[in-house]
Amino acid sequence: MEKQDIKKEGEEREEKKRRKKITKKDLILIFVVILLLSGVTYWHFKNWRKSLNEVELPKFEMPKFELFPKKEGYKEWVSPDGKLKMKYSADWLEMDIRILGSYVQREIEEKPLLVAQKFVIEKSTFAFLTVNKLKFKEELGAEGILEKMKEDAQKREGEMEVLNLEIKDKIAVFEAKYKGKEGPVFQSKEKMIFNNEIYLISFFTFEKGFPEFKKEAEEIINSAIPVE
Repeated sequence: MEKQDIKKEGEEREEKKRRKKITKKDLILIFVVILLLSGVTYWHFKNWRKSLNEVELPKFEMPKFELFPKKEGYKEWVSPDGKLKMKYSADWLEMDIRILGSYVQREIEEKPLLVAQKFVIEKSTFAFLTVNKLKFKEELGAEGILEKMKEDAQKREGEMEVLNLEIKDKIAVFEAKYKGKEGPVFQSKEKMIFNNEIYLISFFTFEKGFPEFKKEAEEIINSAIPVE
């Protein structure tokens, strides 16, 4: 029995040795196969990249989208009573007076006739254009009306500063700054026209952005004239 056990143990040791030898061979073979596959893969990738460089891929351009596209030309606006007309560029957007009228209206104004706005996306700024009929009589004069406008600003816990004033015949043109209790300072170019009624045309924008709009503001204000 002991001889058989010894023989059996010997056979088992030999078997283990063979398994170890086979395992090492297998590992070596696997390693060689990996190297071969890596070489083949690299060769294919190199040829693919060379082919790709020779192929002209189609050019793709993102479509241009403008939220407020620039419009060519001008619009002519005439007041509902036909006594005033004005011209401004076509990229101004007229707003619904029924919605914004009470928001932009001041105590000195009888009612808004026009509310429009313009956005300049690349400059991150905008401007407002309003036309209003005033409550006062012509006898009060431009200077008297400006004093009333200053009082109106004070009632709103703000301040109005008139920068310059030019009065000729029945037309007054001026620039002003409006400071509220809080928020940014606005600068304006405005015109009062006396034609039985008193009309106030106002171009507003931020004080910092006013130089950007100054030329356009002057063109619009100068275009506002009474209709005989």
